[in-house]
Amino acid sequence: MSTRDAAEQVVLVDGSGAADGSAPRGDVRRDNLRHAATVVLVRHPDRRIFLHRRTDTKDWAPGLWDAGAGGVLRVGEVPVASAARELDEELGVRDVELRPLTTHLFEDGTTRCFEHAYEATWDGEMVLQPEEVAEGHWATLDELAGRLAEPAPRFVPDTVQLLGILAARGIGDYGQLRAITAAIHAGLAFQVTRHGPVRSLEEAAAARGLQPHQVVKTLVVRLADDDHRFVLVPGGREIAWPKLRSLLGVNRLSMPSAGAAREVTGYERGTITPLGATKPWPVVVDAAVTGQVSVGGGAHGVALTVDAAELSGALDATVADVSEPAS
Repeated sequence: MSTRDAAEQVVLVDGSGAADGSAPRGDVRRDNLRHAATVVLVRHPDRRIFLHRRTDTKDWAPGLWDAGAGGVLRVGEVPVASAARELDEELGVRDVELRPLTTHLFEDGTTRCFEHAYEATWDGEMVLQPEEVAEGHWATLDELAGRLAEPAPRFVPDTVQLLGILAARGIGDYGQLRAITAAIHAGLAFQVTRHGPVRSLEEAAAARGLQPHQVVKTLVVRLADDDHRFVLVPGGREIAWPKLRSLLGVNRLSMPSAGAAREVTGYERGTITPLGATKPWPVVVDAAVTGQVSVGGGAHGVALTVDAAELSGALDATVADVSEPAS
């Protein structure tokens, strides 16, 4: 870090992100002062994300990988202008639309910052700033999830938190990071498939290169306000309610609303999967779910093809006959 950079005036903030004074960059780093910052996730039109490794001379998180370009907010700057400047300086990306994603507060023993996060789309040449960026490459989100699941800390922690927030909230296609990371942690062998909107079970199966019965839907059933179950049923079949009530030992079951389902799983309807759900509700897998099957991947148009027996084992699921042919 140069003498000029150390003296750079940085916006300090309170816990809500409101401006609360300023300090030289060197003081911010030395005293771990809470400050404002920006980060931009750069996506290719095919939805790959650009990853880069920070140089070993960076004043914070040297040598670690990052999925976002960004930095501190200077006095006199607004966040979007700061994000555009940092994106140009670090990666040579300019004149692109910066789409707001979220804001979040990150605090640990090494840095405290309130970040304004954006996303940009770019398919041009990357011009890496040699003092800040050692190397970089495009990666799919499942490749990114694999790296995030590795035990060694290889990524800057604030970006890890940001990606977790985006995934948990199901913003854009980041929801799949939760499902894929959970599948990796569970030791499952899987293949990710992606496709556009589909209008029927048959279209979904064709888009995934499978037969309709191999497309497994995850349903959420409500036993009580604070008690739910995931039920996995193959395509062409539906829950046989008397069988399921008998299995669970209850007289009444219901299906939560779309909003309630999202609240108890963390996923929007149409993307729900037990993998990476915000609450680990018990799982019931219908006995007809066998062989290679495709389950939701946590985002629209994303699915994971897995072995049904391995999936049931990883989820510690109850396997039982709880379905009947769809009417």
